[in-house]
Amino acid sequence: MLGSIIPLSFVHATNMAAQLPPPDRIGIFKVSLQCPAAPQIGCGSASKPILLELERDPAVEQAWLNRTGTLIAVVWKSQPNAETQQDVASRLRTAGCCARDAATNEVRGEARDEALKKFQSGHGWYRGAEVDRLSEEEAGIIAARLVRRVEAKTTLPKIKAERLQYALAEALRKCFTEGSGQRTLPAREVAGDFLDEKQITILEQAIEKGVRPLPNES
Repeated sequence: MLGSIIPLSFVHATNMAAQLPPPDRIGIFKVSLQCPAAPQIGCGSASKPILLELERDPAVEQAWLNRTGTLIAVVWKSQPNAETQQDVASRLRTAGCCARDAATNEVRGEARDEALKKFQSGHGWYRGAEVDRLSEEEAGIIAARLVRRVEAKTTLPKIKAERLQYALAEALRKCFTEGSGQRTLPAREVAGDFLDEKQITILEQAIEKGVRPLPNES
């Protein structure tokens, strides 16, 4: 019975390893696709269209983002020429809201060897729509931050704080992964069923401060 329980992360890593070609068909590119609201992870909503667009390129078989949003691995269908590599690097320099000002270059030498080793391990890399997992994590980080702001101004029972965090995370998840285009959180719509008027006002004020961490926040 226990032998049939296999962690999803192990399955993901095993499946990824099975898909990998020889090293000379893998390009590693430095990018800046970290989440402004959660800088420790990559931005799923910014990187998803980039990865999907790369895989529509006739020369590209797969495109992956690392967990921290600092590297993109491109698996070529065949060994690429210099023009193809430069074209992809050029597109990555201007792709995505978070990559706008980044200097995107293909990683070479020892840095490439180290990055390639991590990529081939199969851990901490996301292909295409898989970056929705990062968006879900970002939503949870932001939701917890907003709840802490509310709790700093009013007393919330544990069950109410948990409901608020879940409701905020779910609203943000939909915004990030379903492309709703919604840029602000409607406090009353999200939490009107379990917060009173004073608490809703406090939540609105917390949201107005933005989703990025303030100087005294994590």
